[in-house]
Amino acid sequence: MKFSYKNFSCDVEIYHKDDDFTVRFYDKNKEQDEHQMMNLVIVDPGYGFLCLKHKGKDSALLSGFLDEEVFISEDYVDAALCIIEDLSPTFKEICIPYHIRLFKQTSFAEYNGEY
Repeated sequence: MKFSYKNFSCDVEIYHKDDDFTVRFYDKNKEQDEHQMMNLVIVDPGYGFLCLKHKGKDSALLSGFLDEEVFISEDYVDAALCIIEDLSPTFKEICIPYHIRLFKQTSFAEYNGEY
């Protein structure tokens, strides 16, 4: 699946568990295939996640982290929320409070399997 809005496009993966799901925004071209995982492995964290957690018949919570270098304004976030609307028919019918944190990468920790 693809996410496209204005001048940005990326791949999307969806993970389901019952009525809950997580949406991952990433670039498939930056991920290594199994045969490429020999010496140095670079694991790209992608552009963020949105997680919808149903709390009952008429309630749910939505949370997530999105890269502020990609989701540069509220309309980009709203476009990402449209994916949730398409996946969950109840999303349009009930009020779902949400908190989406925009993050800026400042550093990272990694382990490449060699040490």
